Amino acid sequence: MKFKYGSALITALVISFATVLPGLAEIGTIQGSGRVNIRETPSTSSSVRHYGLGGDRVTILNQTNAPDGYRWYFVEFSNSGARGWIRGDLLRVGGNYGGTSTQRVSFAPGTSAATVGGKVQGAQSRDYLVNARAGQTINLSTVGTSSFLQLQVFAPNGSNVYTGSRNWSNVLRQSGDYRVRVRIVPEEQKPGTTAEYSLTVSVR
Repeated sequence: MKFKYGSALITALVISFATVLPGLAEIGTIQGSGRVNIRETPSTSSSVRHYGLGGDRVTILNQTNAPDGYRWYFVEFSNSGARGWIRGDLLRVGGNYGGTSTQRVSFAPGTSAATVGGKVQGAQSRDYLVNARAGQTINLSTVGTSSFLQLQVFAPNGSNVYTGSRNWSNVLRQSGDYRVRVRIVPEEQKPGTTAEYSLTVSVR
């Protein structure tokens, strides 16, 4: 793998994003026979941070449907720690972890809370997109059939801001789509392990 950035940009990358522990996200493999650009934002008009090569394995930290009609993935290279966005048709998703489905959370007029529900099994996870503004407070409350349920929260820039128990509240620092992930804790992600849940999201 080769990268075309200097030490100043490496320092900025380290400062700009929170550390994500190995094994907390899905794995992807870069497709293609030559260089694949890794970009600053999910757009082909965005500046190129660096590049990967076909066959490189990356950790997927976040994803979004961009205006260009493609799904883009925010990824991290395990060896260098470099991060950036890659277009979905240039990445094969899959590895040690199961699939992820995504649903946007909408609030009824005049309300600031909504409840969604579902079931996860083994390494599956369910993602919920919540649009919020900097300075607002988000509250997450989960009730489920298993004590192994876990929440992850990703900020609009792709950084992991929370991984832990089923309830979380915090003042948000960025505006945009937050990704709330419901899953079974990694050490219990076995094919026979299932959990039904109800997740209440409020933003005020």
